[in-house]
Amino acid sequence: MVKTAVQLEIKQCVIAPDVAHTDDVVEYTLRCVLAMAPQLTEAIRQSICRDVNTQVRSVFGGERAYISRRPGEGRFARNAQIRRDYKAGERIPLLERRYGLSKARLWEIINE
Repeated sequence: MVKTAVQLEIKQCVIAPDVAHTDDVVEYTLRCVLAMAPQLTEAIRQSICRDVNTQVRSVFGGERAYISRRPGEGRFARNAQIRRDYKAGERIPLLERRYGLSKARLWEIINE
């Protein structure tokens, strides 16, 4: 597992408590979803894993994905809030701490 400045606590999957933890978000999500559908045949489970894994990695592969702590909030909402905060007078060092982003990334978002 990659060590970061902020270590996130890995929480037990509430809906599927027997799911093994992994630091691969795609794999862990698939495990949780499939654990909720035990009636699926093994062939269907493998097909779902293969297809979803391929699709998600083709879209997000190699990128640093943002996963919001609150459901329904993605990068779009976060970036819009960053722009609003900046326009309201918030300074870049404060935004760096608040959002855990670099100065360069904040400027990219603000100038989008």
